[in-house]
Amino acid sequence: MFRVVYPAASKFKYITQTLAKINDEGIIGFTLDSMIAWIMSPDKTSLAILRAPPMSFDEYTIEEEARFTIRTDELNKIMKRATRNDDLIIEYRAEDEVLMVTLVDRKTGMSRSFTLPITEASPSELREPKFESTARFIMIADDFKQAIQDAKVVGDYLTFEADDDQLVVRSEAEERSYEWIMKIGDPLIELEVDEHTRSSYTRTALETATKPTGAAENVRVEYATDYPMKIEFTFPNTEKMYLYIAPSLD
Repeated sequence: MFRVVYPAASKFKYITQTLAKINDEGIIGFTLDSMIAWIMSPDKTSLAILRAPPMSFDEYTIEEEARFTIRTDELNKIMKRATRNDDLIIEYRAEDEVLMVTLVDRKTGMSRSFTLPITEASPSELREPKFESTARFIMIADDFKQAIQDAKVVGDYLTFEADDDQLVVRSEAEERSYEWIMKIGDPLIELEVDEHTRSSYTRTALETATKPTGAAENVRVEYATDYPMKIEFTFPNTEKMYLYIAPSLD
């Protein structure tokens, strides 16, 4: 029914780490336009959407579109076995109703195959949150990760406050505080602010967004006061991951 070949399997495991962190179960679909994964956290405060167009793959053969529910934790266990020389092949074995996940060493040709149990998913629409952001910024993915890890030393919440020329990321808890004033070039690449924007998010949810930084160069973030934060990662093979994190209103 379909066969896709993704180069650099070791990069793909950063994606599966993120999916498994949000929920141990999710939906993956294969259409003529793209491979799509849609993962919602059990408490509905985090959502990950992955879109990988055909150009992201060395081979993308789809005879019939399909959508399945998969165990993201099991897929992540498989991807942890990937080495830097491996390509990733995903195929559907209709007779056994499983996905065949194969890691192939590009240098030696050695292959290792795993089966991943699946169930057919509902054809209902997988909706993406829509809202108007009032602040947007782009920064190096590693810097974004550093801000979240820095705040881990202090508290359980991060507040993002944007004005015309700066973004302030801070965390406070019981006589401890953390603050990073960010501006264009230090370390922001871009900053657009329509109005003063301030919103807080849990560190636990934001830590999920540190997983893809191993494969993405930059991160684009959009948010509005007391609205979800949208975090966009673009990976080397043009695939994109969108993370939506609900605000903390306490």
